Amino acid sequence: MEGELSMGKALAACCLAMVLSVSAWAQEPPAAPAEPPAAEQTAPAPPEQATSPPAEQPTAPEQPAAAPEQPPVAAEQPAAGETAPAAPPAAAEQPGAVERGEAPAPQPGPEQGPPIVAIETRGNEHIPTDTVTAALTAHVGEAYTPALAEAQGKAVRDLGWFYDVSVTTEPAEQGVRLVVAVVENPVIKGLVIEGNTVFSDEQLLAVMETKPGQVSNNRTIIRDLQAIQRKYQDAGYIYAQVTDVATDATTGNLVISLVEGKVEEIRVTGNRKTKTYVVAREMGTKPGDILNREVLRRDLDRLINLEIFQDVSAQPTVGSAPGLVVVTINVVEKKTGLASAGLGYSSVQKLVGFVDLAESNLGGTGQQVTIRTEFGGRESYELGYYNPWIAAPATSLRVGLYRKLILREAFTQEKSFLYDEQRNGGNVTWSRPLGQSYNTRLFATVRADSVSVRQAEATELPEIIALQRGEDVRSLALAVRNDTRNIIANPTHGGLNSLSVEFAGWLGGADFGKFGSDLRRYWRVGGKTVFASRLMFGLATGNPPFLEQYLVGGGETLRGYRNDRFPGTHMALLNTELRIPLQENLAGVLFADVGDAWGGAFARDFGDTDFTAHLGYGVGVRLITPIGPIRIDYGIGSEGQETHFSVGHAF
Repeated sequence: MEGELSMGKALAACCLAMVLSVSAWAQEPPAAPAEPPAAEQTAPAPPEQATSPPAEQPTAPEQPAAAPEQPPVAAEQPAAGETAPAAPPAAAEQPGAVERGEAPAPQPGPEQGPPIVAIETRGNEHIPTDTVTAALTAHVGEAYTPALAEAQGKAVRDLGWFYDVSVTTEPAEQGVRLVVAVVENPVIKGLVIEGNTVFSDEQLLAVMETKPGQVSNNRTIIRDLQAIQRKYQDAGYIYAQVTDVATDATTGNLVISLVEGKVEEIRVTGNRKTKTYVVAREMGTKPGDILNREVLRRDLDRLINLEIFQDVSAQPTVGSAPGLVVVTINVVEKKTGLASAGLGYSSVQKLVGFVDLAESNLGGTGQQVTIRTEFGGRESYELGYYNPWIAAPATSLRVGLYRKLILREAFTQEKSFLYDEQRNGGNVTWSRPLGQSYNTRLFATVRADSVSVRQAEATELPEIIALQRGEDVRSLALAVRNDTRNIIANPTHGGLNSLSVEFAGWLGGADFGKFGSDLRRYWRVGGKTVFASRLMFGLATGNPPFLEQYLVGGGETLRGYRNDRFPGTHMALLNTELRIPLQENLAGVLFADVGDAWGGAFARDFGDTDFTAHLGYGVGVRLITPIGPIRIDYGIGSEGQETHFSVGHAF
């Protein structure tokens, strides 16, 4: 029993060392078994020629002392009654025969012994003899050398089935018998895995080649341990590792112990203004969790999307005990107070300007306050407040109050005309994640607007009368959004799926409903180039006012066309972009858009009664600035060309 226990421990140490990439594979010699085979040794030189048959089971003769170098002599014929040695293939290559007591003559080439007349394996009980002999490269008739014996021992050891392998020779008629003696590894009675919580025993056993009832195989066990670690690593558990492999001497079970990399502590460094809890609450990785690379990557993306950090990184280190990991989150804060002003130009609103005052990390809590005023073609005053965490988990609140005067353009069959939209009101949006993932969220928005339209230029068109009808809007909107974009402001992979409904008229005002979808995808297509696409559908029911239906056209929807060019109660739109980095803060864009809004009470006078695929395409540039990407697009449509200027990506 002690021999089997030592054998199992040595086998376990050997396999574990290989999996942990130890550079040299060595096996500690255990206590000798009860009936050990002949000890492994270097092959002896051929014995002297005997005049009588050798005794049974002789021990290997000692290596003769080397004789002084001298010229070779011709071999003499054997005396009567002596057994003639096997004829050498080339006399000049074999040592000369000598009389008893005469010093042997050395040869100029490598030392070679007598031919191998038989090969025999001993000690294998479960492993077929054919399996052993198939690994041997030696064959009957080949001259014996110590190097040949060493190569046979290595070949048999490399099979993995044997705890000990020795190669010896025995004198035989006209040569030597090559004896390969082996000690088999123990038979595995069962397989036990300890320390696993991420995967079940069945899931881990399924990736292993080793099965109960088999002779333990070193090489197979090494592959099994590598397969277990690969399964963890493929799933993102990069700190999981096998710590021990042993054979239980009492049960005969092969016991595999592992640690999965449990998070002991999360530390935050570099946050001078931001409260530590603001970082910790955004982390999907919590103390006590098994560290996962993909979850940690999403945590870092979520911290960047707070827009209060310039850079975020994570540094896992070994914890206070084996299997424990300390995760250090390193943040570099950016300036979160913003005072900005700018000018832009559009074909409808001409010269427009804005002034923004914002703080996106109020008191280091991650809350945001914005004040915005716009002037020129559109005059507006807006106040916004956002709290990303009014309650756990990640429940957010956004409040907006506004008084806007927006210069717009409408199009009839004959001409276009300008008008002012006056919109006063506010909205409140509540959002909460669904399930354990922060990627999927539910949004609920209550909106109260008072909307009126004033004619901005003189026209006698009768259609303007219907458009000028002002109405109040009281609505409740619900949306479900799954957002896997890595960086929301400038995504390079992931996507967004959104479904929304809005019901108006339940507290007076205009009576209508809207149903929409928004699907976006982002792919890297070589280096840092990104292909982006957006597919949108919309349907409005009831009697929506002109400005509550869908308006397609312009830099945010269908480029190459005037803003709000196609109104309607139905909408379908496809946008595609190829975003090509040119310099660190500059990118070029190739785009193509196709879509339309059609149908409804205003379609006959202002747009399309049926779907028409309007195509727009062109080029653009994106200049990365502290307030977001400055976007300039030059689009070509069926009605001419348009230049669009804005802040941030269109999608």
